[in-house]
Amino acid sequence: MISGHGISIIFQAAYFILIGHTLGSHEYGAFVGVVALVNVLSQFSSLGLEMILVRNISRKRDSFASAWGNALCISAGGFVLLFLVAMVIGHFTLKPELQALIPYIALSDALFGKVVQLASRALQGAGQLSQTARLTALANVARAVSALGLFLFAFATHTHADALLWTRVYWLSSLATAVVAFGSITRRLGLPRFGRISIHDLTEGFSFSLSSSSISVYNDIDKTLLAGAGQLYAAGIYSAAYRVIDVASIPIYAIYTAATPQFFREGERSVSDAAALANRLLRRTVPYGIAIALLLFAGAPLLPYLFGASFRGSVEVLRWLCLLPLIRGLHYAWGTTITGASSQWYRTATQLGVAGMNLLLNIALIPRWSWRGAAVASLFTDAGLAVASWVVVRYLRTRRDTRKIAVTQVA
Repeated sequence: MISGHGISIIFQAAYFILIGHTLGSHEYGAFVGVVALVNVLSQFSSLGLEMILVRNISRKRDSFASAWGNALCISAGGFVLLFLVAMVIGHFTLKPELQALIPYIALSDALFGKVVQLASRALQGAGQLSQTARLTALANVARAVSALGLFLFAFATHTHADALLWTRVYWLSSLATAVVAFGSITRRLGLPRFGRISIHDLTEGFSFSLSSSSISVYNDIDKTLLAGAGQLYAAGIYSAAYRVIDVASIPIYAIYTAATPQFFREGERSVSDAAALANRLLRRTVPYGIAIALLLFAGAPLLPYLFGASFRGSVEVLRWLCLLPLIRGLHYAWGTTITGASSQWYRTATQLGVAGMNLLLNIALIPRWSWRGAAVASLFTDAGLAVASWVVVRYLRTRRDTRKIAVTQVA
């Protein structure tokens, strides 16, 4: 998984560099602002069934066909509803030129991107992590190729590409990746089977979708608020630095993605077993988090050379945000422990709480301090989530231990 994500990092870097030079900070800020809005809503389009895929397939391989078919069916219906809601919200919060981006981005991220995500999760649950990694890398390769095509077109025709032109190209890369993903799943695991979805899977899946949407809120809503307030330059430089943070977090995310099926198996035995797995992984991810924070702080002045002169402001932004990979490693560990112990609603509750806190902080701070307010909100949010997740793990372990003692005394 780390090697696959390593390839992704290379092509993500190529993508960011090409788009930064092609669009500039202003148009890039417009694009990312709309992407953030769609991403928040798209977490509900599949009702969280992508994680049900991982759980069910990792525990019972022959459940693939029905789980895959149900996830595709729910996602198709969810996309229609998501698109309508996004258009309504965009009408009231975004300028007309930004509203025009919504259909293309919704197709890319909420429909075809969701198919790729579902396929990736199915392969993950089946233990075919090398294929999961290849599919993740393919999505970034396709975007980098699309960005290269736009860059060459703008250079050859001496035109300045804008966000609308880019979105008209952007969705095609997701379409191509989705076709490949569906073909790969069919060849390796079989065709989908459509049937009734259990209430248990729907309610558990809904908790996952709430969780994912909360993650999107505290990761992305600041960019939408900056763009909606007309601060497109601030949105651009902030988003560029945040993308670097996301790339720097990929090795940590890859480890916990690869370990998720094992967390489900350990969590089925006890919370303590899942927590022990998290502690073993933390011994590897914390040193990386500290090292990458120092590297990001020292290497921040390179950003204008990579993305273009209009991204000079990203240097200071990146230095403000450089601790995020380290903090994310903590809440990934404890959060995945909660999920693996079949206590997802506790994790969802903590994520909803910090998402609400993040939204309030951004609303209060962005009008006065622009991207600095967004950066403060992000740091407080991720730190708060790490603390809350640790508290929940402690609570779950104490509760289970108390029950064991009570059962022993009765016996």
